[in-house]
Amino acid sequence: MRHVLACALLACAAALPAHAWAADEDPQEQLAKAAATDAGAGWIFGAGVAVTNPGYIGYSRQITPLPLVFFHYGRFFFAGIGAGYLLSNGEHYRFSLGLQPMLNRLSASDSPELAGIQTRQWSIAGGANLETFGDWGRLSFGVFHDLLGRNDGAGAHVGYRLPFRAGGWTFTPGIGVRWEDSKLTNSYYGVSPAEARLPQRPAYSPGSAASPYVSLGLSTRISEHWQFRGDFTYLRFAGAIHDSPLVDRSGSPTIFIGFVYNGNRGSHD
Repeated sequence: MRHVLACALLACAAALPAHAWAADEDPQEQLAKAAATDAGAGWIFGAGVAVTNPGYIGYSRQITPLPLVFFHYGRFFFAGIGAGYLLSNGEHYRFSLGLQPMLNRLSASDSPELAGIQTRQWSIAGGANLETFGDWGRLSFGVFHDLLGRNDGAGAHVGYRLPFRAGGWTFTPGIGVRWEDSKLTNSYYGVSPAEARLPQRPAYSPGSAASPYVSLGLSTRISEHWQFRGDFTYLRFAGAIHDSPLVDRSGSPTIFIGFVYNGNRGSHD
């Protein structure tokens, strides 16, 4: 859902100044490096589409076209649908502050089985992220909190990725856990007494939830300037989410497919 979609966005990007690019390097990594070392500005362009089964009852899939516009000005950056500031960058770590929309489309009009449900509103989360990396892979830690007061929820995540090359492809398997507090889970998966109008939809107030996930990213260069990027993520719902009357699946899969364009790449690889 909203978190799985965010993973797909962060795994895919599109074009910095030529000196910021290295052959077959992850575009998100290029963006961060440029923000850490370049006092000027740079752009990345691309587009893609994410297909998600959000797990809500009555849903089959959610299709989201994603124009990917990435920009940095000094240490400030805009990445996909989020923005942030790189506070510190070292040889084996990176620490940043960021803003990210909390995406979730749910309303009574989405399915007859959701009749009487109040619309869940989108919000904006603010937080911090620490990433450490080396030959052993990449380990990230992050925390976030709702900034608009629409759910007053907070959460955290920890994830590990290990990229490797095979032929002309780069594969990046990953695992992780995403934790949401009770305010956040109740906002998106709870059922208030006013919404409990059907026998199969009793009132429900979930507690906090820790949901594990697995992912696989892949990329390959398809021409001098174009790169294909894809990502598959499966989030396994924690019991507090899976037991909700609004959920009829054990988890949420997301597939992202996108293309990245770098107009300055050829002479600097």
